Amino acid sequence: MKLIEMKNSGALTGMLFAGLLMSLMPALTLSAQNVLTIDCSKPGEQINPQMYGIFFEEINHGGEGGLYAELVRNRNFEEHVLPRGMELKDGFACAPHSRNYAYQPDKPDEWITMEYHDWKTPWNTDSLKMIGWSVAGNADYDVTDEMPLHPNTPNSMYLKMKEAGVVLENEGYWGMAVKQGGSYDLRFYLNAVDYAGSVNARIVSSDKKTVLAEHSFNIEKAEKWQEYTAVLKSVGNDVKSSLQLIFEKPGCVYVDYVSLFPQDTFKGRKNGMRKDIAQILADLKPGFMRWPGGCVVEGATLENRMRWKESIGDPMQRRSEWIRWNYHSSWGMGYHEFLQFCEDLGAKAMYVANVGMSCVGNNGDYTDDLEPFVQDIKDAIEYAIGDVTTTWGAKRAAAGHPEPFPLAYVELGNEQFGSIYAERYEYFYSRLKPLYPDITFICTLGMDNMKDALKEVDMIDPHWYSEPKFFYENTHLFDDVKRGKFNIYVGEFACIAESNITGALSEAAFMIGMERNADIVKMASYAPLLENVNQRDWQTNLIWLNSGQVMGRSSYYVQKMFSTNVPTYNLAYSFSRDTEESVGLPYQTLHCIAGYDTDSKETIIKVVNGSAEEKKITVRLNGFQVSASGKVITLSADKPDAENSLDNPRKVAPIETSYEGFGGSFDYVFKPYSLTVLRIPTLNK
Repeated sequence: MKLIEMKNSGALTGMLFAGLLMSLMPALTLSAQNVLTIDCSKPGEQINPQMYGIFFEEINHGGEGGLYAELVRNRNFEEHVLPRGMELKDGFACAPHSRNYAYQPDKPDEWITMEYHDWKTPWNTDSLKMIGWSVAGNADYDVTDEMPLHPNTPNSMYLKMKEAGVVLENEGYWGMAVKQGGSYDLRFYLNAVDYAGSVNARIVSSDKKTVLAEHSFNIEKAEKWQEYTAVLKSVGNDVKSSLQLIFEKPGCVYVDYVSLFPQDTFKGRKNGMRKDIAQILADLKPGFMRWPGGCVVEGATLENRMRWKESIGDPMQRRSEWIRWNYHSSWGMGYHEFLQFCEDLGAKAMYVANVGMSCVGNNGDYTDDLEPFVQDIKDAIEYAIGDVTTTWGAKRAAAGHPEPFPLAYVELGNEQFGSIYAERYEYFYSRLKPLYPDITFICTLGMDNMKDALKEVDMIDPHWYSEPKFFYENTHLFDDVKRGKFNIYVGEFACIAESNITGALSEAAFMIGMERNADIVKMASYAPLLENVNQRDWQTNLIWLNSGQVMGRSSYYVQKMFSTNVPTYNLAYSFSRDTEESVGLPYQTLHCIAGYDTDSKETIIKVVNGSAEEKKITVRLNGFQVSASGKVITLSADKPDAENSLDNPRKVAPIETSYEGFGGSFDYVFKPYSLTVLRIPTLNK
């Protein structure tokens, strides 16, 4: 606490002053001075207007059963198929005996000191076959590959009905959400080897008592696959409905690729995104989107990696693949859908490519035959931005999009490290950069010495998952990073120790450090993005959802407040904290930054107060003509563990208010456990 010096003019005066001082002590402590001084004559670094983006990875059923709008789970009956390149041994899917690329016997990390991981995961083929499906009635049934529909979907459901009324039912992803008046595109394939009669397709309520929509198909016996389609229009609302195919006579059939897709998708796209989830992402106004991962890019083994060419074209013909988060992805949300979604969001696209290495946390195998991987990246870039006269540009045009997509970034690998990766980054970069000088090629090496060995690096991608203490204490992490050799994309970060307002505000403090260093930190994205609450693969995720609901956590609103309040450039500022304010705290929780928006002509001030006490700050705007009227956006909570839920999705959410008390110098009291954005109309004097 700061005390004003006064001269003592006598004992009585001294006693009176002492008494007065004692009586004022509580007030002086509460109003202790924190001073933020902003100098408009010293504009700082420009801030990338697309600085804050989103990172999508298929994890937590955030795509399958989330953002991707398909309602049927295990629609192609491939969920039990082993990960590519692995074999079944003693109840485990086992990876090949291959050398780990990161092997360094003198290092302390267990994954690095193991020359061979011989990675494996438990596997029960019989239980996996029926995921999403059930059969009711007198019938023999099994999932089999004896009558393949397509090479990429070789398995189908075999039904031998012994009496009429057998029901094949799919419950979706913990229920199918349908809306009254909503239209749903049904598509399925049937091989009626020994069946003639009707098949009734219907959506039924969660209690099985109400038929919400139905359509009857007349089936003629034929030993060949036939496609059947219809539009089912729901007469009611139900978030846990299911789809049934009812066979009205005995006989034998094979069933494959059963799809039920809402017509009301984001931007009305066929095979598109679930509207409510896509909208909550659009509300972030993301500058870019990173896809498809994450560990999914690498694969548990190299053979298990994501292959973009298998994710385009007719969704029925796309080969699903087990992903390292222990379920299959249909790749219905494929490369084309990703690029289209970026365009619909007004965001730049970032494609993450495999560079011949699998996940070091799994098998860690790799190949030195790199040219096929280089060519695959070339083809991916050509599909996105190539002229329609090129091979892959023509395929994009044939898919209905002759104009180029907004691909701006290609990340070479995911979370790879070490000398082997460093060498191949240079190899890929030397092959690709001369051909695509406008593409930013991102290196996965973090902020360590290995990056200094590289000749050229456009951008590096360090990741941080930690506790609040780390994020609060590292707001200056980027201040002393050497400039001039590369830019930084913080591709993944999140507080994983506190999934509440405490964690969210620590992330905000860290983001203040990123924004202050906008000359070198050009982009950032929270991770993971989405979680279906019925399957949590990672402990802390930005957005929670189920079949009929979606909500942002407190961290979501922190991201939104930053992404929708990006200044044009930083302003020079100094922040003097009162020394007594930090006594007893394990780390400093009061942080701020200032910038200027040239479009709106506003000074934007962001303040994090992570403490349990309100904080008064005196703000001085030097060199500005300041309007008294502006607005304040406040995210706050009444306790440190406050968090949103599906039942109370806006318990912790920003509140925007008008404010009439701004000036060249003004005081503002910031709430406990809060992030506040002040937008102050200002002009240079």
